[in-house]
Formats: sequence, C-alpha cells, structure tokens
Amino acid sequence: MAKIDDVIDRLERLNNDVLSLKRSLIPLLPLPPAAKPLVRRTAEGLDPIIAELYFDALRGGVDLARDPRVQESSLKAIQSATRPRSRAQKRNDKMQSEAFIRANTKLRTKNGALRKGVTQSDVAKRAQKELKLMKRGTNAKKRPAKSGPRKSPPRRSGGGNR
Repeated sequence: MAKIDDVIDRLERLNNDVLSLKRSLIPLLPLPPAAKPLVRRTAEGLDPIIAELYFDALRGGVDLARDPRVQESSLKAIQSATRPRSRAQKRNDKMQSEAFIRANTKLRTKNGALRKGVTQSDVAKRAQKELKLMKRGTNAKKRPAKSGPRKSPPRRSGGGNR
C-alpha cells in the first residue's frame, strides 16, 4: 500500500505546481484592475487550504480502507445487499427468454440472418409483444367479442372499371 501513498504525494506536488503556475498567470489575465487583487488573494489564500483539506481527507480514506475491521464490515454490507431472486423474477425471465426465441424464429431466415428490413430493435419489440401475450394467457390472441350489432361491410356499386 506504499504505492498509493507515493501516488498521493506525487499528485500533491503536481497540484502545488499547478497552483503556483496559476498564481504566476494572474497578472496576465484580462481582468479589471480592481478584480486582480481579489483573484490573487483567493489563489494565495483559499486554494492551498482547499488542496490541503482534500489531500488530508484522501490520506484519511486510504488509512481507513487499510483497517481490517472496515474491510470486513464493508464486505458484510456488500454480501447482505445482494438478495435472492424472487420466484416471479425467475418466471418473468424464463418467459422473456421464450418470447425472444419466438421473435427470433419469426424474424430470422433459416440460416439465422435477419430478414430484409428487420433490425435487432424490431426483434426486441416483437419479443415484448410476445411476452405481453404470454402473460395474458393462452387465449390472448383472440380478441373479446364486441357487444352490440355487427356492422356489415359497405356495399359496392357494380358498374364500370376502376
């Protein structure tokens, strides 16, 4: 873990170099004369404090991660967060798998290529429709009978060529 300490030290030195470069470029900025002292004070006073707090917190986090008790408790938290899949989730996944199989057989040729003009998006949409039908049950393709009188098709007058 000494490597991470070396990386943090190098990052801190790099950050200090960037801050000193920033301070040296402030006089060259096209700012109004009244604003330059404010920017200079911020760069000289606030930036080093923020950098110091950041790197102290980073080193504290690394030290905390090295603690075996923390590692053990975080491992327990991760293990307790995963829960077994429910019966409904498993059933839905099986049905969805079957729906994709059906959609693929309908939208692919015998050699396995997609039919002309069909995309994988079309296969997924078809699978969603298949899944919806499968969830409704076996009679899902039959539409319920409409109530009320049935309309007859419009009559066509027989005369002449169209």
